Amino acid sequence: MLKIFIVNLILLISVSNLKAQILILYTDNDSYGKVGKEKIFTLAEGQPAFANFFDLKVPSHFFIITPKGEKQKLTLLRKKLYDPWFNTPRIAYEIKIQPKEAGDYLLCIEGDDTLTLNGTLKRSYAKTLFHVQKETSWDRFCAFPLEIKPLTRPYGLKKGVLFRGQIFYEGKPLKEIEIVVERLRFKLNPSELPKDSNEEINVPLFLKKLKTDNQGFFYTNFEEEGWWVITAKFPRGIKLYGNKQYPYELQTHLWIFVFP
Repeated sequence: MLKIFIVNLILLISVSNLKAQILILYTDNDSYGKVGKEKIFTLAEGQPAFANFFDLKVPSHFFIITPKGEKQKLTLLRKKLYDPWFNTPRIAYEIKIQPKEAGDYLLCIEGDDTLTLNGTLKRSYAKTLFHVQKETSWDRFCAFPLEIKPLTRPYGLKKGVLFRGQIFYEGKPLKEIEIVVERLRFKLNPSELPKDSNEEINVPLFLKKLKTDNQGFFYTNFEEEGWWVITAKFPRGIKLYGNKQYPYELQTHLWIFVFP
């Protein structure tokens, strides 16, 4: 048992060196709903591709935009989410939504300033579309400073589909911004992680990376079913935090469910 723990610890340290703490927003099934039927989303923080979770601070703002464009505040209910690496309970939150009308709802989450493992201060933004029986405005913005605009409808997608989007900062397209695409996993056997020729974890197999073109456009696909996240990061200089200055970065995430 001790040997397994030590092996897991070594592998976890290796994975944690990625410093990829992001907001996680998903449901237990797909992103569809029905009028009058409750749907539960989970909000967490961690490294999705590696099933590694952290405690999440209460976000600064959390709201939903209805099909009519109305902004409504959400209620967060604290829950436990287990990190399978060490079966450790982490702080996460439930968001319960009972739609009153058909259409496309946009869930919007703004995280608080958080210090990452590599000493960078970040503020994260996450969103996902909640489709309720009727197609309406699926390319709507949450009005985040840094945001992804879907140019392919972000639901009703099957694995292998080509997805197109665009990155904006304060309303202007961002060129040559790195995009990371990864799948959410809840279980990952450390001993079965694929290795490269140096016997190290083959991280690029889990994290796809690309860059926007001169107009902020990007294209990607999804090889597996399940929840996927597209992430863009944008450095914004230095910011004071706890009487110390840190490199400051904005992160924005678009969560998408992909069918088999």
